[in-house]
Amino acid sequence: MRKIIFFLSFPINIIVFGQSISNNNEQTTSPNEFTVNKEQQLTDFIVIICEGKTKDELYRKTLEWVNKTYNKPSEVIRAQVENDYVRFQGIETKGFCRNPMVLICEDMRYEIEISVKDGKYKFDVVQLQSGFQDKFGRLSWSDIEFKKGWMNFKSNGEVRDQYKDTMPKIARYINSLNKSLNDYIYNRNEAANQNDW
Repeated sequence: MRKIIFFLSFPINIIVFGQSISNNNEQTTSPNEFTVNKEQQLTDFIVIICEGKTKDELYRKTLEWVNKTYNKPSEVIRAQVENDYVRFQGIETKGFCRNPMVLICEDMRYEIEISVKDGKYKFDVVQLQSGFQDKFGRLSWSDIEFKKGWMNFKSNGEVRDQYKDTMPKIARYINSLNKSLNDYIYNRNEAANQNDW
């Protein structure tokens, strides 16, 4: 009797294992837009396809975009390797908001790395921080992250109401930065068209 049960359960295990492999493959594909999962975690990075664009062109356009988007580009560029990547840091005024009973917004500092290859670039959010004034009036920065716990989540696993739109708002802002870069690469925005005079 035990032998029969063993042989019947063996094929079921193979099928279940095979399904888990295919589900993992689906998860490894990169989205083309930043999203937020139910734990309020932001997508790690996105890869944008740019057919016909070389890595040299994508690198040059990325540097031009940073120079035209930020007031002091020399201060926001944190690192760069020619034809490989550009890392920059920016601040969004009142970009990190929550609503415990009244809307509270703090500045958000972000660090983004754009890596380039022929025909594509990777838009990676390296760090997100919120800025607040300490008791001495100095601006302090702390990492933005949502952890499972009573402060951020209810006992049933739902995000507390005060944080419901916090990470989706950040995702929309990061997506707008990526769209601005992509539009610049394809000469579809005002900054790119300023070259045509």
